Amino acid sequence: MDLKCVVAIVRPDVLEVLERRLGAIHVHGMTVTRVRGFGAHPNVFADDWTTEHIKIEVFTLAENVDALVTTIMEIAHVGAVRDGVVAVLPVERFFRIRNQVETTP
Repeated sequence: MDLKCVVAIVRPDVLEVLERRLGAIHVHGMTVTRVRGFGAHPNVFADDWTTEHIKIEVFTLAENVDALVTTIMEIAHVGAVRDGVVAVLPVERFFRIRNQVETTP
């Protein structure tokens, strides 16, 4: 089993639409965290350079990554500097705490 972790940092206003669309492509689990930060283009004229975003993390099979990334990109893209980022990370080991079983990717 080849597992990946898709991490997206996007504007908070896309979360509701993203949740519905991910359900439609059969992604039924994700972690959402409120985050603050700045990227390559901070607002240097503001007192605080950081902006609020959300970080979404989804563990998925490698074969589902392209559909997941495409969906996130379509929903989060408005053409603004602060649209966000998406990264795909390999998962070396994956454990289910509930039944204490390691799933080998």
